[in-house]
Amino acid sequence: MPIQSKIIMRTLFLLLVALVPLYLQAQYGESIRTGRPGQAIGAFTVGKNVLQFQSGVTFDGSNYDQASVEDRNITGVAVIRFGLTEEFEVSTVWGYSRQRQNFENEQVTNSGLSNAQIGFRYNIRDGHGKGPNIGIQSRVKLNVLDDAFNQQNISNTTILAITQNLSPKIGLGTNIGINWSGNTGEPKGIYVINLGMPICSKSSVFIETYGSLENGDLDLHFDTGVDYVVNPDLKFDISFGYGNNNHIQGYFIDFGFSWRTLTKPRDQ
Repeated sequence: MPIQSKIIMRTLFLLLVALVPLYLQAQYGESIRTGRPGQAIGAFTVGKNVLQFQSGVTFDGSNYDQASVEDRNITGVAVIRFGLTEEFEVSTVWGYSRQRQNFENEQVTNSGLSNAQIGFRYNIRDGHGKGPNIGIQSRVKLNVLDDAFNQQNISNTTILAITQNLSPKIGLGTNIGINWSGNTGEPKGIYVINLGMPICSKSSVFIETYGSLENGDLDLHFDTGVDYVVNPDLKFDISFGYGNNNHIQGYFIDFGFSWRTLTKPRDQ
């Protein structure tokens, strides 16, 4: 079976599993909930009839210890999420990048559409503060990008998200997932462990480790950041990250904001 067909079948299967009816109470948040800043996603959806935008600009780079090569990139990403029910949402992701690689005697620059995804998130369990919250997210990565960023086939990333309170002031978020390559079709394990805590009524901070496991090789990255909630529907954030794996040092700084609106009254 072609790689593309396998990815589609896996995604449809996960979608059917996620649609198994579970009876949960309404989980619309009083204040906007996003995966920003940081790499971890939450277990909750945006809520029924909620349209939410999450966007950011990332400046990142990498240096190769054993070669005179440097990467310098600027990427803008927009995530659009919409709640069909309290527990189920659909989403799409779009990104544009400018990539510059410096070699010993040459510089190569590429720019264009670098990210295109469609998918869903389903809140499997709402712990109501008495246990873990559990959600699943699956997105198909489309091979419609500009040549420098495109892949041979569509691929898929599926993540199981678990969040819970360790104390009244500290929250723990854990993501475990699989990312299928759009070029080889091979799976790669991915993970995120996130600790967050408030620093005042409108702001919180987090620390995080994340990475992947492929062919027995584990890589580690770390980041931290802070957000500021302007009002229940608008939030700004900033984060920084660093990693050093396989003789490659990587770093980033990211700025973003998130906004939501109700498309229909909550009682409909």
